[in-house]
Amino acid sequence: MIRFELLRQDLLEALSASGWSAQRSVDTSQWVEPLESEGYRVHPLAEEVLATMGGLSIEPINRVGPNFTNDEPFNFDPLAAGSGQREMAMEVEGILGGSYFPLGEWLSYSSVFVESQGRVIATGMGWIWELGSTFEEALELTVCADRPLVCLHSDPGLDPWPR
Repeated sequence: MIRFELLRQDLLEALSASGWSAQRSVDTSQWVEPLESEGYRVHPLAEEVLATMGGLSIEPINRVGPNFTNDEPFNFDPLAAGSGQREMAMEVEGILGGSYFPLGEWLSYSSVFVESQGRVIATGMGWIWELGSTFEEALELTVCADRPLVCLHSDPGLDPWPR
């Protein structure tokens, strides 16, 4: 269960500005059905996140993180993140373990995935980044840039970024 009551006030204000409310609930079938036809398997946390956040675009409130520029919104569009990307998701699952479902896109159109146990990562261009061990932590990082971005994996020949 997402614990919005634990979020910082400035983050809650950014969410509200994007159209979010505590009562928001959207039909997730528009994303889940096409993605499941590609081989993804939705889990309860992904369903909950998409029901409350799907379709929103959250602008960053802090554009300069400790080791990265946070100048793009977190777009909750799981089709943009996951459609045609099942092979990439399977690679993430092979490297990190777990079952990941797409949530949307963040910096440089990286695909954001949530694992069934709560971990949220972003991946693209040969890197995998840790966004948080919970959805709430990931939301804080992507909107507030309140801690360093950590590279979990880089493909052979690529240096980890950021270092």
